[in-house]
Amino acid sequence: MKQDITPKMIDWILYNMKEIRAQIEDIEPKSSSSVVVFSKQNTKDPVSGVEKVAIKRAALSTVLDAVEKGVRTLHPEQRKVYRMKYKAHMTYKQIGKKLFISEETVGRRINEVREIVKQYLQQVPATVLKSFLDSIKN
Repeated sequence: MKQDITPKMIDWILYNMKEIRAQIEDIEPKSSSSVVVFSKQNTKDPVSGVEKVAIKRAALSTVLDAVEKGVRTLHPEQRKVYRMKYKAHMTYKQIGKKLFISEETVGRRINEVREIVKQYLQQVPATVLKSFLDSIKN
């Protein structure tokens, strides 16, 4: 199943990269000890809780790494509007005023940023992208 990568999804990831990175760090084990839980119930899900945590961490890391690679490839003009929109939370109007460009140009550059990030996200396996989306819903 191919996951549609929408502008809304890309915006959400770009706005929340810092929080996603923090979530990955929180998943990291704080010590070398392990806890094993045995259940009496016979579940049909062969994936253990530990494996689910590892899968979630891997999915978050893989998607975030792909997005960060895309951001690193941005042209300096694209990078400026990226920082202003997604880091400083500025509006198109505010960005345009600051850079002396039209709101239309700001919108075009934001769409270019989204398209570049989308290209990198499309390289992520669909199953990993699905795991990522499932993990951010929870």
